[in-house]
Amino acid sequence: MTGWYVLIEETVGGGDSQRWSLTTIRRFANRDEARWHAADFARTYQPRHPAMPRNRRVFKIGEDSWVVYIEGAMRTYHFRIFVAQSEE
Repeated sequence: MTGWYVLIEETVGGGDSQRWSLTTIRRFANRDEARWHAADFARTYQPRHPAMPRNRRVFKIGEDSWVVYIEGAMRTYHFRIFVAQSEE
């Protein structure tokens, strides 16, 4: 379905089976609405890892993309947020 989406890509699994996965796909009416929600997700989204976050840093790396760095008790993780338009 054609439209504007927020995509969240994060680490899933554990140990040797840890991998990147697209975990969230949310559709919005227009680009402005999708961008607002993406920026909000960068501040509030609780990723699967780490289980006990201690610190969060949000980096806007483009008009429609963010990287969020989270320090946990044992390791650090990051996840990515993108605003994208579907062509199908």
